[in-house]
Amino acid sequence: MINSNIFFLLGCPCSGKTTVGNILVHKYNMFYFGGDDKRFDYYKFAEKEKHPFMTIDASNFWNWTLDEMVAWEKGVISEQTSYILNDLNELSKSNNLILFEGMLDLKTVSKIVPDNQIVYLSVEKSICERDFFTREDHRSMMENILNTSGISEDEKQKRIVLRKKAAINAFYENAKEFGIKTFMREDTRTAYEMAEQIARHFGLTKER
Repeated sequence: MINSNIFFLLGCPCSGKTTVGNILVHKYNMFYFGGDDKRFDYYKFAEKEKHPFMTIDASNFWNWTLDEMVAWEKGVISEQTSYILNDLNELSKSNNLILFEGMLDLKTVSKIVPDNQIVYLSVEKSICERDFFTREDHRSMMENILNTSGISEDEKQKRIVLRKKAAINAFYENAKEFGIKTFMREDTRTAYEMAEQIARHFGLTKER
């Protein structure tokens, strides 16, 4: 099981996870664990038999179909979820409150994380698609493609569209199907209002 001082802010791309997470971390003095902080570290533990997605040969990535890209994105997250949960439980022993922000395998966490310790942020898919490359981490993804030598401008644009579709399709989930409380970005006017709603769901107080 997950220790009671760990809280999970999951969500699809462009849903406001990072912005809302920063508000919660500073207001409630929480230890922040970003979903991408140690992603590459977990690859060194990967074994071909147990972790087919982390050990896959991705040298021909751009020849994959959209479905193959989505499966790979979801598969890596699924294989890394147990490592992240173990790290969080260890960190919870030396930190009062912890906030995980990012994405995990929803089926797994929904079974072991209490309802009042987890939320999923979402946004209309059209907004997600519109804003995807305005985010700094996603923008660098686009720039890497644009700076790729030896391919045409048309190919670069095709890769940009495909990469965005793969990421969105992989992580745009209906968390309600797993019994996870969902907050829609457009239902509140500001990130601070969203943070307050989530804090109430978590039962956080400044005095905690």
